[in-house]
Amino acid sequence: MQIASESFAERSARTRWRRVMEQLNSLGLALVVALIIWLIAINQENPIIQGVYGERLPVTVLGIPEGLLPVQDLSKETVQVTLQAPKSSWDNLSAGDFTAYISLAGLGPGTHDVPVVVTSRDPKVTITDIQRPALRVQLDRVISKEVPVRVDIMDTTAFGYDWQQPVVEPMTVTVSGPETQVSQVTLARAEVFLRNAKSQVERNQTVVPQNALGQTVTRVEVTPLMVHVVVPVEQWPGRKEVAVRVNLIGQPTPGYRLSTVRVEPSTVVLLGATDVLAQVPGFVETEPVTLDGATADIQRRLQLLVPQSVTVLEGNTVNVTAGITPIEGGATVRHPPIIQGLAPGLDATVALETVDVILSGPLPLLESLGPDDVFVILDLGGLLPGNHIVTPRVVVPTGIRVQGVLPQSVEVVITALATPTPELTATPVLTATIPATVTAPVTGTATVTPTLTVPAPAAPESPLQIPTP
Repeated sequence: MQIASESFAERSARTRWRRVMEQLNSLGLALVVALIIWLIAINQENPIIQGVYGERLPVTVLGIPEGLLPVQDLSKETVQVTLQAPKSSWDNLSAGDFTAYISLAGLGPGTHDVPVVVTSRDPKVTITDIQRPALRVQLDRVISKEVPVRVDIMDTTAFGYDWQQPVVEPMTVTVSGPETQVSQVTLARAEVFLRNAKSQVERNQTVVPQNALGQTVTRVEVTPLMVHVVVPVEQWPGRKEVAVRVNLIGQPTPGYRLSTVRVEPSTVVLLGATDVLAQVPGFVETEPVTLDGATADIQRRLQLLVPQSVTVLEGNTVNVTAGITPIEGGATVRHPPIIQGLAPGLDATVALETVDVILSGPLPLLESLGPDDVFVILDLGGLLPGNHIVTPRVVVPTGIRVQGVLPQSVEVVITALATPTPELTATPVLTATIPATVTAPVTGTATVTPTLTVPAPAAPESPLQIPTP
């Protein structure tokens, strides 16, 4: 009996356990199904997107070993990446959300394939692929050396002048950088343009490192980068360049002034003995030209007055233009406004009888203005009855400028004209007497005076009615 009782208890315990396990399995299955349904719903609302990011990412170089430098220019390296991210993250991505870099820490001289690392600020964004997973970098030892500075003159001096050997300070510069690059540099070149100089040229000039073939060497530093260059310029013996000064006498007509003086050429080269040229000042004068009574530009071809035994290299005459312009002035005139464009059947009343017009221009023109030379016009075209603010339009002669109108706008009141009432007038009777002579076949002659009567039209039975508008 005892054995049978124990077997029944064990069977009951096993049954209860199976029931518990079955309940747990059902509950677990329900949780898995619910999780799957939730994931499907989330993915439909915010799906996962995978694709190539549209912008290229710049690569930053980190951990450059001391005493080494890359031979290549890595500052312009970029990579393109493939991403996987929820749509909400894709919509807000920008290039600033990524960091792409290579680390050179621990590397020695030589060529290395360095992996590119790309990270994202958004943890929901996954980098699945990098277009170039590694960059090939060549590291060289950093060295320095001195190279000479060479000055190259790129053009020439003015005619009659020569440039001498340039003087440069310092005469050498230091070039440093990767050994492969520095070893190619043979000199530092400074280009100087004289631009038809007639005197010493002095300036600070940037130098460029070059190899033996005259090609620029990159990835190196030059110290100092600028040098001071002096190029002496000397005039040929027996020649002297001087300015031309125009000898002007008299004054233009009152109301006009001398505005400009142009000389072609403005300088000339004198030929002669050195001691004679030394006595010539820095200019030669022309023969006199008078300005008396001038009201317009004066153009002359004038002779140069040079010392004896001295000649002019390219001819002894110059072209001179003296600019004569009117003196500018100002004036204020007062004119009544003129109405234009008013429609038929309308009347206009202007609030002001006159307006002030501020003018400027050549003084002779201002002084010659008459009452019929300036017009102030109020254009009322298209305006209906009522109060209107109209801006005056001023008409002035050519050469005169309108600086302002006071007041700037004028009030105009437009009204409709009254319509006259027609009156009925009776037509009088017209009586005419026509003399006539009648000859009858009788003895004697009789004179008859007939009377012609024209009746007036019948008067209307009732007065004329005019409909009221």
